[in-house]
Amino acid sequence: MGIVETFIASLFFALIFLFVGRLEGPLGFSRRRVMSAAAGVSVAYVFIRMLPELGEAGAVFVRETAQRQLPFPELRIYSSALLGFIFFYGLSHLVKWSEISGRKNAPDYGSGDPVFLLHIGGFAVYSWLVTYLMLRGITETPLPILLYALAMGLHFLGVGHSLEHEHGRLYKRPGRQILAAAVMAGWLCGVFADVPKPVIITLLGFVSGGVVMNSMIMELPSEKEGKFWALATGAVGYALLLFLVR
Repeated sequence: MGIVETFIASLFFALIFLFVGRLEGPLGFSRRRVMSAAAGVSVAYVFIRMLPELGEAGAVFVRETAQRQLPFPELRIYSSALLGFIFFYGLSHLVKWSEISGRKNAPDYGSGDPVFLLHIGGFAVYSWLVTYLMLRGITETPLPILLYALAMGLHFLGVGHSLEHEHGRLYKRPGRQILAAAVMAGWLCGVFADVPKPVIITLLGFVSGGVVMNSMIMELPSEKEGKFWALATGAVGYALLLFLVR
């Protein structure tokens, strides 16, 4: 992917983190419908695009490491995906524990609290990796930058909305600035720093597990709040776009 196109996409991601709190339902739609449609797009990306990419990347990993005699190389990317899934589930569980224990509502809870730092730090690394892999992917049929930016931008919309709901004023400062900076740092590293394919594939697996976890837990609305038709429309519409570019 070109440097200019990926820079614009990265800037788009950063702006989403910075201004997610100002989403009030563009074009007359409610905020909940927008979030449900965004969840649908992310879910379609997971099942139609990302899961097949994992199989392709796994085959590349086996080929690239054939001389190293690594244990179970065909399972490396799936193991990394599992690790990413567990990691982000752990972050979610940590925040819930903080709420239940009352730690989150304590007078001294602030930007220096370990729970906040771990949560925002984890998503900063995640945002960095998503942007870095946009430039350093290994698939032979890369997704057009516009469709990638649409899918991951809406995914970040759900992530930012969830983080703002969980951390309130701390997301507004310094949380969103940290995530926006992480996105742009990911782009810079993608332009100037290259790493071996096996490492790229391992990182891809970790990010994929995170996308699955965050899409299922953070973006999919609860039964009472969810807008089924908005979610279904987002999923089917984006899936059709992916079919058209295959």
